[in-house]
Order: sequence, then structure tokens, then C-alpha cells
Amino acid sequence: MAIHAQGEEREKTIKEAQENLKTLERALKGNFFDGEAVGYLDIVASSIALWVGIMEEITGVIFLDAEIMPRLSSWIKDILSVDVVKESFPTRDKLLTYYKAGVQPTHAP
Repeated sequence: MAIHAQGEEREKTIKEAQENLKTLERALKGNFFDGEAVGYLDIVASSIALWVGIMEEITGVIFLDAEIMPRLSSWIKDILSVDVVKESFPTRDKLLTYYKAGVQPTHAP
């Protein structure tokens, strides 16, 4: 994982994550992976939508550049506004607090 790796390993992990996100970008067929309606892949991938922003904030690394992956960036906003998805996840703030608590000690000087 990029937040725990250092040096070349960190750069390699970040690049791999970005390439994986680009694969999702190419798979989008409209607002969602199945076109204009939420489908199975949208639900499966919905956790990525929440975690990408959290990982970016924690690491300071931009994994998903909206200019490079505009459809995926829009999909994240769209999927996180779907009621069943919103009801299934803890709030972003709760996840961020939880994750920061677990990550901070590993990055202390």
C-alpha cells in the first residue's frame, strides 16, 4: 500500500494504483459502468469511490486527477450520491478519523 511503502516501492505502488484507476475510467460506459443505471460493478467498485479521496488526503498523493480521468471523477460523485451506497458506508469523516488514527504512528518522525 502506498502509505506504508517508501522510496521506489512507494512510487511503483502509486503508479500501479493510478493505472488501475485508469482501467476503471476506460470501463465506464456512461454515468455508470452499465450505462445510465447503477449496476453490479458500480456497487462492487463503490468502496473505491470513498477510499480514493481518503487515501489522497492521508498520503498527499493525487491518485485520481480529474483532468486525466474525468469520467471516473464524475462517477465517484454520482455513485456516492446513490441512496443505497450512502446508507452502506460510514461517513467520510468517520473513515478519515479511523484511518488517520491507524496511519499517523507509522509516519511519526
